[in-house]
Amino acid sequence: MPDPASTTNRYLVHAARGAPLNDFLTVAATDADIAVIDIIGPRDRPHTAVVQITPEKARLLEQHFRQTGTPAHQLTIEPDRPLSMFDSGAFDPF
Repeated sequence: MPDPASTTNRYLVHAARGAPLNDFLTVAATDADIAVIDIIGPRDRPHTAVVQITPEKARLLEQHFRQTGTPAHQLTIEPDRPLSMFDSGAFDPF
């Protein structure tokens, strides 16, 4: 049985209002624990990275982002959840 701490999941790292996502991507390129799956946004100013990491690494990154970011220029991390057009039924355009 695999160790849950070593199981990886996909997470979204999002830059709020021009936060330096490129700085995060530079660090991620040198960290063997972070696999960058996709980068979303303009080539020169990406705003979101899809990464494959362990839940423990996600927790550590979240703590780091909270300690080093300011409210206006911050990185956030969240689990990458599948999208569904009819997910909750909460959207009613009429």
